[in-house]
Amino acid sequence: MKVKELMKKPIVIEKDLMLSDAAKIMVKYSINSIPVVKDENLLGIITAHDLVKNFGEQKKISEVMSTSISSMNENDKIQDAIEIIQKKDVDIIPVLNAGGKLVGIIDTKDIVKKACDNEDFFLD
Repeated sequence: MKVKELMKKPIVIEKDLMLSDAAKIMVKYSINSIPVVKDENLLGIITAHDLVKNFGEQKKISEVMSTSISSMNENDKIQDAIEIIQKKDVDIIPVLNAGGKLVGIIDTKDIVKKACDNEDFFLD
């Protein structure tokens, strides 16, 4: 199975917004990480952990976002995503197309849900 078969459309945010804006989006959509983009180009990721570390600070997302990101191509295998999640201890992986544009995300919840729906999932 390829990543593009399991990925979903990402909720994204721009780097010049404030941390409080990221917090509101995370609460609204019940997510813990948001890719930071400009013109569909991935710049970084802001996480709930980043927000907690900077609680009460009036900072822009660009000041605290992670820029060292593990991403995948939409045609990569799901097994590769599982390996990245295990090695890097991340909850989401941004998915890029051949042109390097953000087209989706794959997260641990999607992988677990698919595994529960299909007992042979990990044998693919």
